[in-house]
Amino acid sequence: MDIIHEKEPRETVGRETINRFRMQFQAAAFAALEILSGKDVDCVYCDYHDDFVVRRNVGGAIEYHFFQVKTKGRSNQQWKVDEIFSLKKKGNLDTEEKLAAVRDSIAGKLFLHTIEFGEQCREVTILSNVHFHDDVFEVQGHLKDGKSNRAYTTQFIEKFGEIFSPGVPLSEGQLKAARSKLSLLQVSHLGETIEPFADAARSAIWKHSEIDLHKHEVDEIANSLISLVESKSCAPISGLTREKIDLVTGVGLDDLLKVLSISSTVYKNLLNGGDPAAIKAASMLQRQLKAAGAPDSMIETASRAKVSWDVWLRTARHTFPDFDLELLLNDIDAKCRAWILSGGALGDLRKNVDEVLKSDLAKKFPPLDIDLLLGGFFAAIVRRASR
Repeated sequence: MDIIHEKEPRETVGRETINRFRMQFQAAAFAALEILSGKDVDCVYCDYHDDFVVRRNVGGAIEYHFFQVKTKGRSNQQWKVDEIFSLKKKGNLDTEEKLAAVRDSIAGKLFLHTIEFGEQCREVTILSNVHFHDDVFEVQGHLKDGKSNRAYTTQFIEKFGEIFSPGVPLSEGQLKAARSKLSLLQVSHLGETIEPFADAARSAIWKHSEIDLHKHEVDEIANSLISLVESKSCAPISGLTREKIDLVTGVGLDDLLKVLSISSTVYKNLLNGGDPAAIKAASMLQRQLKAAGAPDSMIETASRAKVSWDVWLRTARHTFPDFDLELLLNDIDAKCRAWILSGGALGDLRKNVDEVLKSDLAKKFPPLDIDLLLGGFFAAIVRRASR
């Protein structure tokens, strides 16, 4: 007789551990999406020095933001002072064991980064799926202020250097900087199921690149992002060079472009051509031409043609009459719209381009040829998709 469900399982630790790791991967994957903005964040290290580390390049200077991901099973639970800092509200920090407990606490392990990495450590964050008790925020604030009306926090402040930099004296400025770098963050996109993360990922992708995704695309991308982070977190790193470690443990722009199914060549062509929204343009151009049956080589050619058109158009605005140029742009846009509505077949695209090229209007722009005008159509595809 089957009685497996009638007996209490010996342990469920493995299942709980897997859930915790899954949420850690979700947190790192979400952080990596900021790379798409093309600003300071250029890499997220997975399970290297900490649960994950966000690297920023700020004016040529490298800064690191360290994250510990700590989760609880029930949403109504809260993190308490003793869990975060290993501080007891009664008693003194008067033994090596007590100092070691603080040093080995969740926050303590992060504070060690503020000492070891110095100015390169931008911030350290405890990130969780549940809230923090008010007392935890109070300790964080008092550490930053350097003073407290609580005896246990005052002792923590006074012994901060002894706890985290024993034998190596730090200046008051260094101590203050280290104490001030801790932040606490509760987020809603960590969960045992993919849905909260997928919803948050879609919003983040739109925020950082303005790429709008359908639900089936979001689910696929969300799973791919988590798998990407998992692979980066589990890869062995012993004996690797710095460059290899970056490649093996770090999520970079090329990784995200692959997840988003965007050709890095197409993206770089558009970026080098001065397109301020190169990721968005690459995604839109690639999707439309893929749907029309264009091979990758043709899409790369299309990206170069668009760049040539954009360069020509910037000069044309100062060379030709505004009215004539606007008529040309309207004609291209109308033909592009008709092509998309008719099904977007590649053969029909060439036919529409030829019609514009043979018009009396096009003759007013002597440099126009088939290649340049194709670039104009590709620019119109991106422009229409952006509306």
